[in-house]
Amino acid sequence: MTNHDYIEQLAVLLDVERQTARSLLTGFSHAIVAELLAVRKLSLKGLGSFVVNHIPAAKKGTASSIIYTPPSNRLTFSRKMSGADDTVRLAVSRLSMSQADAERFARSLAVFFSGAFQQQREMLLNGLGRFGLEQGVYSFFPERSIEELLNREYQDLGEVVLPRNQQRSDKGERKKLRYILPLSALMIAGVLIVVLNNHNPASVFFAFLSKQPENLASAVGQKGPVVAATLSAQVLHPDLLSAGAADSLMLEKDDYTIVLASFRKESTVRQEQLRFAAKGVITFVCPPVVRKTKYYRLMTGRFASRHEASERFRQLPAKTARNSYIHQVTERVVLHGEKGL
Repeated sequence: MTNHDYIEQLAVLLDVERQTARSLLTGFSHAIVAELLAVRKLSLKGLGSFVVNHIPAAKKGTASSIIYTPPSNRLTFSRKMSGADDTVRLAVSRLSMSQADAERFARSLAVFFSGAFQQQREMLLNGLGRFGLEQGVYSFFPERSIEELLNREYQDLGEVVLPRNQQRSDKGERKKLRYILPLSALMIAGVLIVVLNNHNPASVFFAFLSKQPENLASAVGQKGPVVAATLSAQVLHPDLLSAGAADSLMLEKDDYTIVLASFRKESTVRQEQLRFAAKGVITFVCPPVVRKTKYYRLMTGRFASRHEASERFRQLPAKTARNSYIHQVTERVVLHGEKGL
């Protein structure tokens, strides 16, 4: 059945002109797309159900390389209804139909969609996708445009392939540095002690040594492990504290940040913030996202370019970086610190 034929059939069912039937079907297709972007699932009588599934980032190993795949959102269709029929609600809320017109429209669409499946005919829903036969199977094929919209927050991410020999070499280098850096620090500390004692014996340097632990202990006694972790972060990575002691961080559109992990429980986020702070990484939490499932994103840093974000990304601990990714902000958002959730 051609495009002209199935529009003609819909016009008969709705008792309207062919051009009006085409416009109604196009408008309803756009309403479906808007609903999926907002709610991520819907059911239509006579057709079936659409669901947006989140696919988390993954790591896969082969004989010669390690492959990191970024997260993604995937639109799936099932002939089985997953809930109540949403047709009338969409017609009223998104096409501004009256309740009576919406109910008549829904009945006609249910007959139209059921007939399309029974006859396995080609059917195009603009902006959403098409139904048709491919290799003898009648199925739904989403348009590229809706897949891009569903994955707009991951649009700059691509698959990363790391050769295994390079990874082993990097591990060897890190192992060497693990021993060299502490020895170097001890040598430098020894030289400083000698120099400072020669120029100002038993004064400023030893006064500093005695004063610092006292302040730290006092801070821990007053406010607990959070303060201790923050003081540690100020020593290890002062440049990560660009927001100072602020309890929130505002990201503007087109800024970049690093998403460290996502969690469903607020208590887990709190624990992870303390753990990262102890490592010198100050984190903020994106406001909880409530779609199919409520979850919190733990983020760090605000960067003007992907290059700056990448430089910081390479400084993250190996285990942390494995599940992290760089995110470009699509709209202004305020990230919360320890008090804001």
